[in-house]
Amino acid sequence: MLAIRRCGYPVDRECPANRTVQRQVSNMYMRRFFYALLGLAALVVAGCTPTTDVSRNIGLDIGPVADGPRQNWALADLVVNVPRTLVVSEAHGFKPRADIVWREDGPGDRYAQVEDIMRGALEPALSSMNGDIPVQVVVEVTRFHALTERARYTTGGQHEIEFVYVVRHAETGALLSGPQPVDLTFRALGGRQAVEATRQGITQRSRITEQLVGWVQGTFPGARPTTLLAAQSAI
Repeated sequence: MLAIRRCGYPVDRECPANRTVQRQVSNMYMRRFFYALLGLAALVVAGCTPTTDVSRNIGLDIGPVADGPRQNWALADLVVNVPRTLVVSEAHGFKPRADIVWREDGPGDRYAQVEDIMRGALEPALSSMNGDIPVQVVVEVTRFHALTERARYTTGGQHEIEFVYVVRHAETGALLSGPQPVDLTFRALGGRQAVEATRQGITQRSRITEQLVGWVQGTFPGARPTTLLAAQSAI
């Protein structure tokens, strides 16, 4: 225990020995305060750290993540959800802040248009699986951001195609795969490249379809390439 030494009576706080002891006591309390502050900060950070639960965020009634063999599947049903909670933009800027940006089909129900694009690409490709286990594939779109007219004919940009999918046994409802998030973002043509592509009949939809079909081919081994090529041209 530290005690203030007496250089005389009463205690002389100007005494060099006493000042040294006072500094030691002060430093000891400062160290304790510092360590306590560090511990409190660690608890705050741990409590504020976000956790990601894919099944909770996408709004699908699904169980834990699962992934089983895919070589023996056959498509029995395809469900494509484009939630009405996604934000649509009709702004004419280079990159509107929204979940859905799609202009190639002209004015209309953008949710229905996106669903039609997704189904038109995925259904023929997934139907090429010829296994023995009937499956239902559920796809929920989380982002479908193509180019505005202004971006397409100037700077270009990216096609941001994002979704979450699950695969269930079509008869028992058992979860076979998923939920799995997918991000198929790829470069979009712009300027002269876009003009030339349009002249050749290469549209934004055809390029997005090609990307989706390629994903099916890489994810579901039972899908036959010949049918995939047919799906690409059936636009």
